[in-house]
Amino acid sequence: MKRKLGVSIALLAAMAAMPTHADDTRYQDFPVGARAATLGGAFVAISDEASGLTYNPAGICDTRDINVSASASLYGLERQSTGTSPGVIRGGDFSVATLATLNVIPGEAGSTKAFGARSEQGSQYAYGFDVTVPSFRSYGTDSSTATTTLHTRVVDRSFDAAAGFAVRLDSRWSVGVAGHFNLRLFSDTEDALVTNNAADPTLGVYHAEATFTNASVSFTLGGKYRDDNGWTYGASLATPGLRVYSSGSVQEQDVTTNPNNPAPLPHTIVNIINTTDVQSATGVPLALRLGAAKAVPKGYTLSGQLTLDLPTAYSRFELDPSVAQRLQLQSSVERHAVLNVNVGGEYMFADNDWVGVGLFTDFSTAPGLQYTANNILVPNTSHLDNVSLYGGTVSVSFLGEHSVSRFGMTLSYGKGEEAVPVDPTGISDPNGFTRSEVSQLFLYFFLAGSFRY
Repeated sequence: MKRKLGVSIALLAAMAAMPTHADDTRYQDFPVGARAATLGGAFVAISDEASGLTYNPAGICDTRDINVSASASLYGLERQSTGTSPGVIRGGDFSVATLATLNVIPGEAGSTKAFGARSEQGSQYAYGFDVTVPSFRSYGTDSSTATTTLHTRVVDRSFDAAAGFAVRLDSRWSVGVAGHFNLRLFSDTEDALVTNNAADPTLGVYHAEATFTNASVSFTLGGKYRDDNGWTYGASLATPGLRVYSSGSVQEQDVTTNPNNPAPLPHTIVNIINTTDVQSATGVPLALRLGAAKAVPKGYTLSGQLTLDLPTAYSRFELDPSVAQRLQLQSSVERHAVLNVNVGGEYMFADNDWVGVGLFTDFSTAPGLQYTANNILVPNTSHLDNVSLYGGTVSVSFLGEHSVSRFGMTLSYGKGEEAVPVDPTGISDPNGFTRSEVSQLFLYFFLAGSFRY
């Protein structure tokens, strides 16, 4: 009973942390923001719209009056294939069956308001608000062996609400600060059937539902510098997240039937668990962004960015040790420092029409898997997925008198290794794992618009 409850909690907690990032092993599966997406996420030296509250809040005073921006993904494809189980593909947000449903996630919408003295660079002061949905993932696993059938469905949503303020110190320098409220909602449903495949079999059936909600607060401090040659330089520092709310619940029903149980044991045992006080933790490290950009009016824009996320360690969820030690997905997470690169550019190919191309990395922060010669993981070592992604963006932009419309695609792909449970239900072997090669693919089509008045 504890093992099956642990599996439900572990699967859920694996995605419950890191509200502002992709998961517990990477930080940027795709760029978010109307113009940032067209530049491959290299936006810290520009940041002249509401999404700049995340990249570099100092850039929002490079606007005049009101700037409203919004971006959304029309459809998304997320697929993962495992080497040891080529018939099992997890993902499937995009398929022929789901084309009737419009996916508008991930997305972003926000507004900035400038005031004070005006200049060629923008305004003296600006404030803004922004809501970002960096991740809305829906995926599942359907697998079966001679003795086990497993069906899972997971919905994982992240939200980031930001508010910030920027000041232009002179014609060259501006500074800004933004506060972020990060929220993550997660739900997991599991159904399993286990049998020993005998003529008069022992049979186990369970159904579990679990949810978590995490919230944290963090801040971003930024500065921007402009030289006489059209180059701008940006830097921002994002503070670690401070958890302000966490809750969770697990409901589990378990039925086990063994026709060979000796008397006085019953042949059928029913267990029901309803836990409403399962806490989960969030770990967000200190992050530094540095970037440079060159813009030529009616010509081109080039932008580059480096992002350094420092090491961090945290416990993803809080459980009784007797339950936690049976979990298939580890509670303790240690992430090493990682340096990611973003580069992008825009070029005007017609009157007020632009094409944009960007490239970005999304390196894994997880420790490498430690395994024996036959691919069995060493006990008590990390079994987090270790997959690094390489991505790119392609877009076209159409400029109007007061608006910009953008349409594009974000694609990222990578190969690595993952730990595959020997028994996915955790009933017969809750602690055994094998190493497997794995590939991941993320594809989004996005539509974005900005309005300036």
